[in-house]
Amino acid sequence: MKLLDYYYSIRNHTTTGGNTQFDVTLLSECSVYDGHFPGMPVAPGVCNIQMIKECVEQMTGQSLLLESIAQCKFLAMITPQQHDDLQINIDLLNDDDKKYNIKASICRDGKEFITLKCVMVYTP
Repeated sequence: MKLLDYYYSIRNHTTTGGNTQFDVTLLSECSVYDGHFPGMPVAPGVCNIQMIKECVEQMTGQSLLLESIAQCKFLAMITPQQHDDLQINIDLLNDDDKKYNIKASICRDGKEFITLKCVMVYTP
């Protein structure tokens, strides 16, 4: 299931060199927050990883699978009420049109919430 326009929306994206930044807004009315957690909504880590994956798919124009995660750090909690506008920074460390080494982070105003190093592969 795609989370774009359900869990988050993309306001803008820019590419400079090998880095692309997506400016996203978390959609606080998303039903995910009904169970995670009632009265204190917290952005689920798995949804944030999926959000990064979907942004990489937009960059590459390909449908991708997350093949492996070398490192994933959850550094701070993301709540849609306090952190609805976020930046996703993505570096494609190499690109052979079928396998992508990714270094990504989700941040706001210089504060990192998540860092991710992973491999994504093209799925026809």
